[in-house]
Order: sequence, then structure tokens, then C-alpha cells
Amino acid sequence: MKRLHRRGLIGGLGVGLVGIAAPAVLRAQALPRPAPATAFQMEGPFYPYDDMPSDQDADLVRVTGVDAQAIGEVTHMTGSVWDQFGAPCAGALIEIWQCDHTGRYIHRDDPNADRPRDAGFQGYGKTITDAQGAFRFRTIKPVAYTAMIGGEQIWRAPHIHAAVSTRGVRRLTTQLYVAGAPQNDADILLQQVTPIEREGLVRAFTPGAGAESGALTAHYDLILAI
Repeated sequence: MKRLHRRGLIGGLGVGLVGIAAPAVLRAQALPRPAPATAFQMEGPFYPYDDMPSDQDADLVRVTGVDAQAIGEVTHMTGSVWDQFGAPCAGALIEIWQCDHTGRYIHRDDPNADRPRDAGFQGYGKTITDAQGAFRFRTIKPVAYTAMIGGEQIWRAPHIHAAVSTRGVRRLTTQLYVAGAPQNDADILLQQVTPIEREGLVRAFTPGAGAESGALTAHYDLILAI
């Protein structure tokens, strides 16, 4: 009987293991590189948990029962929701909320109560993504406002809060910013993200919204880490 040397046995096992592992390695190498997920940003104190408006559709510029539309630059905000491998997230719930043109939120604890709130601005809206993961809102271009953080008054850059939920679970909470806004470089929250993450949160608001004269457009892709 031919004796098996230890070195030969180990070598043979090594070849066998490589042969077994090779298909798995090849499969791993063939997987696409995941795209960076949209950066998380704090929900903030003004999500309308206790002050939800009765009108909650995707048009924040018109409020049911109010004759005048919202004051501000009307903006058609579009976007798409994807997973990190480029698959669209159909049927996702998209929520947005933001202050009106004076800096007022629809919230009982808004500190700017000395300013009249725009009754024609809905302040909060929601919609469901279509089969391609797309969504659309009609709102106003956000404005900067002052806020108190740690007892200090600061300026917040113009932003729109956004949240994405699937199957009844909140998957993403973030804030979307306006390219070129002078407050961006000093905003306490925007400065916490990396340059790559910042690219996903900051978008241009440009003239031209199809049939609506004078309106702006802005587009955001939201990528979920699921």
C-alpha cells in the first residue's frame, strides 16, 4: 500500500478546497458593487405627529377648502427610490414635510409662532411610488430659517424633510437640500455627511416644469440600504 505523506495529504486537501471554493469566489466577484445608500439625517422636532393636516396629498401648494395657493416658488419635486443594486422600490410610502415661506412648520412647538403661518401651504404630503419606484410632489422651494440648538440660535439651510417606508417600516429618514444655497456650507447637519453622501442630498432647483409656467423642478434619487 502506498503511504500518504502528510505534506501530500495537506496539498491534496488544499487543491480540493480551492476547487470547491472557486465557484463561490467567482459568484462573489460577479456581483455588482452596491451604490452608496442615501445618508440618514435626523427627523427633527417638527414631524407632525400630533398636528397632521387633514389634507395629506402630494400637492402641498393647494389645501382643500382654501382659495389661495401657497406663497413661494412652486416646485415640482420628482424622484425615484432604489435599492443599492439598482432595483426600483415599488409601492414605497414617501413622506415630505417642510416649513412655509416664512419659516413656519405645521407644529404646535414651532418657535416662530410670532410669524403668521401660510394657510395655503399644506406643510406635509405623502405619496406611493409607482412600478418604477418613481414619485412626484408639488411643493415650494424651501427657505432658510433660524433654529435653537443647545441654547444657541443657528441658521438652517433650506431643506425638505423626507422619509421612506416599505411594508410599514421606516427605512430612511433624511433631509434634501438646495444646490447653491448660501447657508449650505455652514449648516450643522449637512456638514456631518461625507462629500459622496452630500452629492445625494443636494440638488439644483431649475426653471421649467412643463405645463406650469414659472415653476421649478428638482429631482432626488433615494437609495435604501436594504
